[in-house]
Amino acid sequence: MKKTLTVLTLIAILIAGLFLMSGCGDDDTSSSKSKKSKEDDTSYVEDNDKDDDDDKDSKSSKDDKDNDDDKDDKDDDDDKDDKKVSKTIDKTPIDLENSDSYYFVVKGVKYKAGDKISKLTENGFKQSKTGAEKEIPANGYLIGGGAILNSDNKTVFDVTPINITKEKIKGSEGQIGSFSIDKSQAEKLSGDVEIFGGITIGTSIEDIESVFGTPSSKTEATEYNGPTYTYNAKASYRSFTFRFDKEGKLNSLRWQNYTFNK
Repeated sequence: MKKTLTVLTLIAILIAGLFLMSGCGDDDTSSSKSKKSKEDDTSYVEDNDKDDDDDKDSKSSKDDKDNDDDKDDKDDDDDKDDKKVSKTIDKTPIDLENSDSYYFVVKGVKYKAGDKISKLTENGFKQSKTGAEKEIPANGYLIGGGAILNSDNKTVFDVTPINITKEKIKGSEGQIGSFSIDKSQAEKLSGDVEIFGGITIGTSIEDIESVFGTPSSKTEATEYNGPTYTYNAKASYRSFTFRFDKEGKLNSLRWQNYTFNK
């Protein structure tokens, strides 16, 4: 009997031992799974951080490129502005006695003293109706009536129609005896206008002096306007007049040559 109890007791102890060992194994497995799950979560978060960093780097790179593009655009605009204001002046001294010095160029076409008014109309300009129909006396010139209009009927410059014949003619049949233009008119031509030496509205006093030299006469600057320079030829009715703004830039100009045929 005692032997039987002892055997049963030993069996019970063995069963209990096996049960405990099996439970511990499950705990280890569960712990291992939990640890692995935690490691997997950490890895995922790190990947997200990496992706965020990549996004930041990508955005930063894009911003840098955009900034570079903006800088390049600004540089291009600055270059255009520089080209706009830095027109080259031909500093060959003018000969006021030479009729070939009295000309103007508009939209790439050159007109000189003595050219027919009709040359302007052939190139898309119009003479004011009053000037075109008004009569010019023999060996005379027309005061007023020399406004030249563009296709929008805006005055873009003025000329003096002159008649070197012995008969009366209409203004539209006259020849160019003078040319004048101011800043507001030049703007309607997009600044595409110049005279001898490449001089145009906005040219500096210094550049004009380099071509024309010391003026024959000069009106001093005032509080609101710059000086006025006049250059007279020895021959009658031949001259250039330049009016400047307070900054010393050419604001308006006029030349006349009524004796181009002499």
